[in-house]
Amino acid sequence: MRSLARESQRLTAMIRITTHHELSRTVVTIDGQLMAADFSEVRRARESISGAVALDLGGLDTCARDGIRLLQDWLDAGARLDAATPFLRMVLQDRKDSSNQPP
Repeated sequence: MRSLARESQRLTAMIRITTHHELSRTVVTIDGQLMAADFSEVRRARESISGAVALDLGGLDTCARDGIRLLQDWLDAGARLDAATPFLRMVLQDRKDSSNQPP
């Protein structure tokens, strides 16, 4: 198991990204509070993984607005959402639905 941790300037904000490989995919778990200071860590994790990805966001307590976009971009690129809080799942789904609407 590989773990990337980033602590932001504030002691209260912390994100943990862990990955583990299953038979046909890599599961990426993101826990904590995803703030702007953490976006580079999420991008770095995404760039380091090839093949099928499943996102486990069940432990993601808060997510900045641009973090939603970052996660949705990963889903749009083919990642599968395995776990998320009901609210986060709804927000990610709403963003996906609205991006498919004609202008």
